[in-house]
Amino acid sequence: MPAATNPLDKSGEPITWNFKLLAQNNLGGFGGMGEGIAVQLAKDGRRIAWLAHESAPKNFTGVDVTDPRNPKVVVQTDLPQAHMRSNSLDVAGDVMAVAYQTQKTGQKPAGLELFDISVPEKPRSIAFLDCSGAHSRGVHQLWFCDGEYVHMASGSPDFTPSHPNDDQFYRCIDVRNPSKPVEVGRWWMPGTCRPTTSSRRRAIRSTRAIARTTPTSIHNAATAFISATSTAACS
Repeated sequence: MPAATNPLDKSGEPITWNFKLLAQNNLGGFGGMGEGIAVQLAKDGRRIAWLAHESAPKNFTGVDVTDPRNPKVVVQTDLPQAHMRSNSLDVAGDVMAVAYQTQKTGQKPAGLELFDISVPEKPRSIAFLDCSGAHSRGVHQLWFCDGEYVHMASGSPDFTPSHPNDDQFYRCIDVRNPSKPVEVGRWWMPGTCRPTTSSRRRAIRSTRAIARTTPTSIHNAATAFISATSTAACS
């Protein structure tokens, strides 16, 4: 495109560039979406866009976008507390993972919740992984793409950060049995964890869990990685 006709070279901020607005839905007046958005192909052929809300009172919203020119809200849920948010979510098949983060450490509920969304209008809670603690605000961001593991930035009741701003770190959660999510690995930046007996024990348990759930090559790398972390990162 010639520079003279490029809207990015004009003064002011362009509204659109090579995009066309098809439709808009105000979500019942509850906008302010967070970082989480995922599309589910439902069993009946519909495409449902799941949206995370940045703050209370709403938890998440499901929008039927099968006809992109006529999006329709099919479900909208509320958060159990005003001091929390579900800023992030992701979908794999008919299971949705939702992150819960609180405003302050020590507040509840804070963690990961899994939902059965096989009937989009009636999301059903499958399990909740409690990540609350004296130094934890729960889960900020997550990634769930294979239906087996949730990767997330989270706090933990057994993690004591060296600085209050370092309360969230990487955790890997095995959700192959979605009714019983279990942590199988974690990693934190060296120097951000205050050494405690429980953090070292957790690193050892994570290594053993990975040995039971991952191929040998991945396990060997993870073992070395977590073993080094348990001694170096908390030193």
